[in-house]
Amino acid sequence: MKLQELYSKLEEIKANAEGLEKAEDIKASIEQIKDIKAQIELQKQLEADKKQEIKNKINAGEMNRIDGKDIDDMKNKAEIYKEGFYNVLRGRTLTTEQHKVVTEINNALSSNTDTDGGYLIPDDQKTAIKELKREFGGLEFLVNTEKVSTKSGSRNIEKDAAYTPFTELTEGNDIPEENSPQFENIPFDIKDRGGILPVPNSLLADETANLQSYLNRWLAKKSIATRNKLIVDLLGTLAKTAIAGINDVKDVLDVQLDPAIKDMAIIVMNQDSFNKFNKMKDNDDNYLLEKDPQNSTRKLLNGKPVYVFSNKILATRDDAGTMKAPVIIGSLSEAITLFDRQAMSLLATKIGGSAFTKNRTEIRAITREDIKFVDSDAIVFGEITL
Repeated sequence: MKLQELYSKLEEIKANAEGLEKAEDIKASIEQIKDIKAQIELQKQLEADKKQEIKNKINAGEMNRIDGKDIDDMKNKAEIYKEGFYNVLRGRTLTTEQHKVVTEINNALSSNTDTDGGYLIPDDQKTAIKELKREFGGLEFLVNTEKVSTKSGSRNIEKDAAYTPFTELTEGNDIPEENSPQFENIPFDIKDRGGILPVPNSLLADETANLQSYLNRWLAKKSIATRNKLIVDLLGTLAKTAIAGINDVKDVLDVQLDPAIKDMAIIVMNQDSFNKFNKMKDNDDNYLLEKDPQNSTRKLLNGKPVYVFSNKILATRDDAGTMKAPVIIGSLSEAITLFDRQAMSLLATKIGGSAFTKNRTEIRAITREDIKFVDSDAIVFGEITL
Protein backbone atom coordinates (compact mmCIF):
# COMPACT_ATOMS: atom_id res chain seq x y z
CA MET A 1 0.00 0.00 0.00
CA LYS A 2 1.42 3.41 -1.04
CA LEU A 3 1.90 6.32 1.36
CA GLN A 4 -1.07 8.30 0.05
CA GLU A 5 -3.33 5.28 0.53
CA LEU A 6 -2.03 4.77 4.05
CA TYR A 7 -2.63 8.42 4.95
CA SER A 8 -6.17 8.16 3.53
CA LYS A 9 -6.75 5.01 5.57
CA LEU A 10 -5.52 6.77 8.70
CA GLU A 11 -7.92 9.68 8.17
CA GLU A 12 -10.76 7.22 7.59
CA ILE A 13 -10.01 5.40 10.86
CA LYS A 14 -9.82 8.71 12.76
CA ALA A 15 -13.15 9.81 11.28
CA ASN A 16 -14.81 6.53 12.24
CA ALA A 17 -13.41 6.82 15.76
CA GLU A 18 -15.27 10.04 16.45
CA GLY A 19 -18.27 9.46 18.67
CA LEU A 20 -17.22 6.01 19.91
CA GLU A 21 -18.39 5.35 23.46
CA LYS A 22 -17.67 1.71 24.27
CA ALA A 23 -14.27 1.12 25.86
CA GLU A 24 -13.51 -1.90 23.68
CA ASP A 25 -14.34 0.03 20.50
CA ILE A 26 -12.14 2.95 21.56
CA LYS A 27 -9.30 0.59 22.42
CA ALA A 28 -9.62 -1.20 19.07
CA SER A 29 -9.59 2.13 17.24
CA ILE A 30 -6.45 3.26 19.09
CA GLU A 31 -4.71 0.02 18.12
CA GLN A 32 -5.75 0.51 14.49
CA ILE A 33 -4.31 4.02 14.49
CA LYS A 34 -1.04 2.80 16.02
CA ASP A 35 -0.85 0.02 13.45
CA ILE A 36 -1.45 2.29 10.46
CA LYS A 37 1.09 4.84 11.76
CA ALA A 38 3.68 2.05 12.04
CA GLN A 39 2.90 1.05 8.44
CA ILE A 40 3.38 4.67 7.34
CA GLU A 41 6.81 4.87 8.99
CA LEU A 42 7.80 1.55 7.40
CA GLN A 43 6.63 2.67 3.97
CA LYS A 44 8.56 5.94 4.30
CA GLN A 45 11.73 4.03 5.08
CA LEU A 46 11.16 1.57 2.24
CA GLU A 47 10.67 4.40 -0.24
CA ALA A 48 13.77 6.20 1.03
CA ASP A 49 15.81 2.98 0.69
CA LYS A 50 14.46 2.45 -2.81
CA LYS A 51 15.44 5.99 -3.84
CA GLN A 52 18.96 5.44 -2.50
CA GLU A 53 19.25 2.09 -4.29
CA ILE A 54 18.16 3.69 -7.57
CA LYS A 55 20.63 6.54 -7.10
CA ASN A 56 23.46 4.04 -6.46
CA LYS A 57 22.58 2.10 -9.62
CA ILE A 58 22.43 5.30 -11.67
CA ASN A 59 25.85 6.36 -10.43
CA ALA A 60 27.20 2.89 -11.23
CA GLY A 61 25.75 3.06 -14.76
CA GLU A 62 23.57 0.00 -14.16
CA MET A 63 20.28 1.62 -15.12
CA ASN A 64 19.02 3.42 -18.21
CA ARG A 65 15.34 3.74 -17.30
CA ILE A 66 13.28 4.08 -14.11
CA ASP A 67 9.55 3.50 -14.18
CA GLY A 68 9.57 4.07 -17.94
CA LYS A 69 11.57 7.31 -17.70
CA ASP A 70 14.96 7.85 -19.33
CA ILE A 71 17.84 8.56 -16.98
CA ASP A 72 18.89 11.37 -19.34
CA ASP A 73 15.46 12.93 -18.85
CA MET A 74 15.87 12.71 -15.05
CA LYS A 75 19.33 14.27 -15.26
CA ASN A 76 17.87 17.02 -17.43
CA LYS A 77 15.22 17.65 -14.76
CA ALA A 78 17.97 17.90 -12.14
CA GLU A 79 19.69 20.56 -14.23
CA ILE A 80 16.43 22.47 -14.72
CA TYR A 81 15.81 22.30 -10.96
CA LYS A 82 19.27 23.71 -10.31
CA GLU A 83 18.72 26.59 -12.75
CA GLY A 84 15.32 27.30 -11.22
CA PHE A 85 16.72 27.05 -7.70
CA TYR A 86 19.31 29.77 -8.36
CA ASN A 87 16.77 31.93 -10.14
CA VAL A 88 14.63 31.72 -6.98
CA LEU A 89 17.61 32.80 -4.85
CA ARG A 90 18.29 35.69 -7.19
CA GLY A 91 14.64 36.75 -7.14
CA ARG A 92 14.30 36.22 -10.88
CA THR A 93 11.18 35.02 -12.66
CA LEU A 94 11.17 31.29 -13.38
CA THR A 95 10.33 29.91 -16.79
CA THR A 96 7.20 27.76 -16.98
CA GLU A 97 9.38 24.64 -17.21
CA GLN A 98 11.56 25.69 -14.27
CA HIS A 99 8.53 26.49 -12.12
CA LYS A 100 7.00 23.09 -12.88
CA VAL A 101 10.19 21.13 -12.14
CA VAL A 102 11.14 23.14 -9.04
CA THR A 103 7.66 22.70 -7.58
CA GLU A 104 7.52 18.99 -8.44
CA ILE A 105 10.98 18.05 -7.16
CA ASN A 106 10.96 20.30 -4.09
CA ASN A 107 7.56 19.00 -3.00
CA ALA A 108 8.70 15.41 -3.46
CA LEU A 109 11.97 15.89 -1.58
CA SER A 110 10.43 17.87 1.28
CA SER A 111 7.28 15.77 1.76
CA ASN A 112 8.40 14.72 5.23
CA THR A 113 9.82 18.10 6.26
CA ASP A 114 7.89 20.82 8.03
CA THR A 115 6.97 23.55 5.56
CA ASP A 116 9.25 26.56 6.01
CA GLY A 117 9.10 28.20 2.60
CA GLY A 118 12.67 27.15 1.78
CA TYR A 119 13.98 25.27 -1.25
CA LEU A 120 16.11 22.16 -0.84
CA ILE A 121 19.54 22.55 -2.38
CA PRO A 122 20.32 20.49 -5.52
CA ASP A 123 21.86 17.02 -5.11
CA ASP A 124 25.19 17.89 -6.74
CA GLN A 125 25.55 20.82 -4.36
CA LYS A 126 24.91 18.55 -1.37
CA THR A 127 27.69 16.28 -2.62
CA ALA A 128 30.08 19.21 -3.02
CA ILE A 129 29.30 20.41 0.52
CA LYS A 130 29.99 16.93 1.95
CA GLU A 131 33.35 16.84 0.18
CA LEU A 132 34.24 20.28 1.54
CA LYS A 133 33.27 19.21 5.05
CA ARG A 134 35.64 16.26 4.84
CA GLU A 135 38.43 18.62 3.78
CA PHE A 136 37.74 20.96 6.69
CA GLY A 137 37.35 18.06 9.17
CA GLY A 138 35.11 17.84 12.20
CA LEU A 139 33.93 15.65 15.06
CA GLU A 140 31.01 14.56 12.89
CA PHE A 141 33.28 12.12 11.04
CA LEU A 142 34.25 10.33 14.27
CA VAL A 143 30.68 9.49 15.35
CA ASN A 144 28.17 7.17 13.73
CA THR A 145 25.86 8.90 11.22
CA GLU A 146 22.43 7.48 10.54
CA LYS A 147 20.61 8.89 7.51
CA VAL A 148 16.89 9.30 8.16
CA SER A 149 14.05 10.31 5.88
CA THR A 150 11.50 11.34 8.51
CA LYS A 151 11.33 14.12 11.10
CA SER A 152 11.02 11.72 14.02
CA GLY A 153 11.22 8.01 14.69
CA SER A 154 13.60 5.52 16.25
CA ARG A 155 16.32 3.05 15.40
CA ASN A 156 17.16 -0.27 17.04
CA ILE A 157 20.94 -0.22 17.50
CA GLU A 158 22.84 -3.17 18.94
CA LYS A 159 25.19 -2.39 21.81
CA ASP A 160 28.46 -4.29 22.06
CA ALA A 161 27.63 -5.95 18.76
CA ALA A 162 30.90 -7.85 18.75
CA TYR A 163 29.75 -9.85 21.77
CA THR A 164 26.73 -11.44 20.12
CA PRO A 165 27.67 -13.90 17.38
CA PHE A 166 25.14 -15.58 15.14
CA THR A 167 23.65 -18.71 16.68
CA GLU A 168 23.99 -22.06 14.94
CA LEU A 169 20.52 -23.11 13.82
CA THR A 170 19.02 -26.56 13.98
CA GLU A 171 16.31 -27.26 11.45
CA GLY A 172 12.86 -26.92 12.98
CA ASN A 173 14.07 -25.12 16.14
CA ASP A 174 13.74 -21.44 17.00
CA ILE A 175 16.70 -19.20 17.74
CA PRO A 176 17.18 -19.23 21.55
CA GLU A 177 16.00 -15.90 23.00
CA GLU A 178 18.78 -15.76 25.59
CA ASN A 179 21.35 -15.69 22.79
CA SER A 180 19.66 -12.96 20.80
CA PRO A 181 21.44 -9.60 20.54
CA GLN A 182 20.46 -6.83 22.93
CA PHE A 183 19.15 -3.78 21.11
CA GLU A 184 18.72 -0.23 22.32
CA ASN A 185 15.70 1.58 20.90
CA ILE A 186 17.04 5.07 20.23
CA PRO A 187 14.35 7.66 19.46
CA PHE A 188 15.23 10.71 17.37
CA ASP A 189 13.47 14.01 16.87
CA ILE A 190 14.98 16.12 14.11
CA LYS A 191 15.47 19.78 15.02
CA ASP A 192 15.74 22.67 12.56
CA ARG A 193 18.76 24.94 12.96
CA GLY A 194 19.37 27.97 10.80
CA GLY A 195 21.40 31.08 10.08
CA ILE A 196 21.52 34.10 7.77
CA LEU A 197 24.18 34.86 5.15
CA PRO A 198 24.23 38.44 3.74
CA VAL A 199 25.19 38.21 0.05
CA PRO A 200 26.16 41.27 -2.02
CA ASN A 201 23.81 41.70 -4.96
CA SER A 202 26.85 41.91 -7.23
CA LEU A 203 27.70 38.31 -6.32
CA LEU A 204 24.14 37.21 -7.06
CA ALA A 205 24.51 38.71 -10.52
CA ASP A 206 27.71 36.73 -11.07
CA GLU A 207 27.94 33.29 -12.68
CA THR A 208 26.10 30.48 -10.91
CA ALA A 209 29.33 28.50 -10.43
CA ASN A 210 30.87 31.36 -8.42
CA LEU A 211 27.75 31.84 -6.31
CA GLN A 212 27.46 28.13 -5.69
CA SER A 213 31.12 27.89 -4.62
CA TYR A 214 30.63 30.82 -2.23
CA LEU A 215 27.51 29.26 -0.70
CA ASN A 216 29.05 25.80 -0.46
CA ARG A 217 32.01 26.96 1.62
CA TRP A 218 29.74 28.90 3.97
CA LEU A 219 27.25 26.05 4.33
CA ALA A 220 30.02 23.50 4.89
CA LYS A 221 31.66 25.60 7.63
CA LYS A 222 28.34 26.38 9.33
CA SER A 223 27.28 22.72 9.24
CA ILE A 224 30.61 21.63 10.73
CA ALA A 225 30.39 24.27 13.46
CA THR A 226 26.80 23.26 14.27
CA ARG A 227 27.52 19.56 14.53
CA ASN A 228 30.79 20.10 16.41
CA LYS A 229 28.84 22.01 19.06
CA LEU A 230 26.13 19.34 19.28
CA ILE A 231 28.74 16.62 19.81
CA VAL A 232 30.83 18.65 22.27
CA ASP A 233 27.74 19.59 24.31
CA LEU A 234 26.73 15.92 24.49
CA LEU A 235 30.25 14.84 25.49
CA GLY A 236 30.25 17.52 28.16
CA THR A 237 27.50 15.69 30.06
CA LEU A 238 29.87 12.78 30.81
CA ALA A 239 31.66 12.38 34.14
CA LYS A 240 35.30 13.48 34.01
CA THR A 241 38.28 11.20 34.73
CA ALA A 242 41.64 12.63 35.82
CA ILE A 243 44.53 11.86 33.44
CA ALA A 244 48.08 12.63 34.51
CA GLY A 245 50.09 10.74 31.90
CA ILE A 246 50.52 7.61 29.81
CA ASN A 247 49.81 5.21 32.69
CA ASP A 248 46.36 6.71 33.22
CA VAL A 249 45.65 6.38 29.50
CA LYS A 250 46.67 2.71 29.70
CA ASP A 251 44.37 2.22 32.72
CA VAL A 252 41.44 3.55 30.72
CA LEU A 253 42.25 1.37 27.71
CA ASP A 254 43.02 -1.80 29.68
CA VAL A 255 40.49 -1.61 32.50
CA GLN A 256 37.74 0.97 32.04
CA LEU A 257 36.91 0.23 28.42
CA ASP A 258 35.54 -3.08 27.25
CA PRO A 259 38.15 -5.08 25.28
CA ALA A 260 35.93 -4.93 22.16
CA ILE A 261 35.85 -1.12 22.44
CA LYS A 262 39.58 -0.93 23.18
CA ASP A 263 40.37 -2.56 19.84
CA MET A 264 38.65 0.27 17.97
CA ALA A 265 39.55 3.07 20.39
CA ILE A 266 40.93 6.45 19.39
CA ILE A 267 42.10 9.40 21.47
CA VAL A 268 40.68 12.88 20.96
CA MET A 269 42.52 15.93 22.31
CA ASN A 270 42.48 19.67 21.92
CA GLN A 271 45.58 21.79 21.26
CA ASP A 272 46.38 22.14 24.97
CA SER A 273 46.24 18.45 25.87
CA PHE A 274 48.10 17.47 22.68
CA ASN A 275 50.83 20.02 23.44
CA LYS A 276 51.31 18.56 26.92
CA PHE A 277 51.50 14.95 25.70
CA ASN A 278 53.68 15.97 22.77
CA LYS A 279 56.41 17.03 25.24
CA MET A 280 56.25 13.88 27.40
CA LYS A 281 59.10 11.34 27.23
CA ASP A 282 59.57 7.82 28.52
CA ASN A 283 62.43 6.62 30.76
CA ASP A 284 64.67 6.22 27.73
CA ASP A 285 64.13 9.86 26.74
CA ASN A 286 61.90 8.93 23.80
CA TYR A 287 58.81 10.98 23.10
CA LEU A 288 55.57 9.18 24.02
CA LEU A 289 53.74 10.31 20.91
CA GLU A 290 54.82 8.42 17.81
CA LYS A 291 54.15 8.98 14.11
CA ASP A 292 51.35 6.94 12.61
CA PRO A 293 52.96 4.83 9.83
CA GLN A 294 49.64 4.85 7.94
CA ASN A 295 49.17 8.63 8.21
CA SER A 296 52.19 10.88 8.39
CA THR A 297 50.12 13.81 9.70
CA ARG A 298 48.81 11.90 12.72
CA LYS A 299 50.40 10.74 15.96
CA LEU A 300 49.85 7.56 18.01
CA LEU A 301 49.62 7.24 21.79
CA ASN A 302 49.97 3.72 23.14
CA GLY A 303 49.23 2.50 19.62
CA LYS A 304 45.96 4.46 19.32
CA PRO A 305 45.46 7.25 16.75
CA VAL A 306 45.30 10.76 18.18
CA TYR A 307 42.86 13.29 16.69
CA VAL A 308 43.54 16.93 17.56
CA PHE A 309 40.89 19.66 17.46
CA SER A 310 41.11 23.37 18.00
CA ASN A 311 40.70 24.78 21.50
CA LYS A 312 37.84 26.81 20.03
CA ILE A 313 35.98 23.59 19.20
CA LEU A 314 36.99 21.43 22.15
CA ALA A 315 37.68 23.90 24.92
CA THR A 316 39.94 23.58 27.94
CA ARG A 317 37.84 23.78 31.11
CA ASP A 318 38.47 26.31 33.86
CA ASP A 319 37.85 24.37 37.09
CA ALA A 320 38.01 27.03 39.81
CA GLY A 321 41.23 28.43 38.39
CA THR A 322 42.74 25.08 37.41
CA MET A 323 42.83 24.56 33.65
CA LYS A 324 41.92 21.03 32.53
CA ALA A 325 42.25 19.94 28.91
CA PRO A 326 40.21 17.09 27.36
CA VAL A 327 41.61 13.63 26.61
CA ILE A 328 38.68 11.59 25.29
CA ILE A 329 39.44 7.89 24.95
CA GLY A 330 37.32 5.19 23.33
CA SER A 331 35.06 4.77 20.31
CA LEU A 332 32.92 7.79 19.47
CA SER A 333 31.25 5.84 16.67
CA GLU A 334 29.94 3.29 19.18
CA ALA A 335 29.03 5.94 21.74
CA ILE A 336 27.18 8.54 19.65
CA THR A 337 24.81 8.49 16.68
CA LEU A 338 24.04 11.58 14.61
CA PHE A 339 20.67 11.36 12.87
CA ASP A 340 21.00 13.28 9.60
CA ARG A 341 17.77 14.37 7.88
CA GLN A 342 19.75 15.47 4.77
CA ALA A 343 17.30 18.26 3.98
CA MET A 344 19.31 21.49 3.85
CA SER A 345 17.21 24.30 2.45
CA LEU A 346 17.78 27.93 1.41
CA LEU A 347 15.50 30.92 1.06
CA ALA A 348 16.47 34.45 -0.02
CA THR A 349 15.01 37.92 0.50
CA LYS A 350 15.92 41.40 -0.74
CA ILE A 351 13.37 43.22 1.39
CA GLY A 352 13.42 41.49 4.79
CA GLY A 353 15.70 42.27 7.73
CA SER A 354 18.40 44.77 6.74
CA ALA A 355 18.62 43.52 3.13
CA PHE A 356 16.65 46.43 1.65
CA THR A 357 18.56 49.25 3.39
CA LYS A 358 21.98 47.71 2.71
CA ASN A 359 21.25 46.81 -0.94
CA ARG A 360 22.01 43.14 -0.49
CA THR A 361 20.25 39.78 -0.42
CA GLU A 362 20.00 37.78 2.78
CA ILE A 363 19.94 34.00 2.43
CA ARG A 364 18.55 31.87 5.22
CA ALA A 365 19.89 28.32 5.54
CA ILE A 366 18.27 25.55 7.58
CA THR A 367 19.85 22.20 8.47
CA ARG A 368 18.12 19.30 10.19
CA GLU A 369 19.66 16.77 12.57
CA ASP A 370 19.51 15.17 16.02
CA ILE A 371 22.17 13.50 18.16
CA LYS A 372 21.96 10.82 20.85
CA PHE A 373 24.12 8.62 23.06
CA VAL A 374 23.86 4.96 22.12
CA ASP A 375 26.50 3.56 24.47
CA SER A 376 28.12 6.14 26.72
CA ASP A 377 30.32 3.41 28.25
CA ALA A 378 32.20 3.25 24.94
CA ILE A 379 34.15 6.42 25.82
CA VAL A 380 35.87 7.92 28.83
CA PHE A 381 36.10 11.71 29.08
CA GLY A 382 39.52 12.27 30.58
CA GLU A 383 41.06 15.59 31.59
CA ILE A 384 44.70 16.48 32.07
CA THR A 385 45.70 19.39 34.29
CA LEU A 386 47.82 21.98 32.53
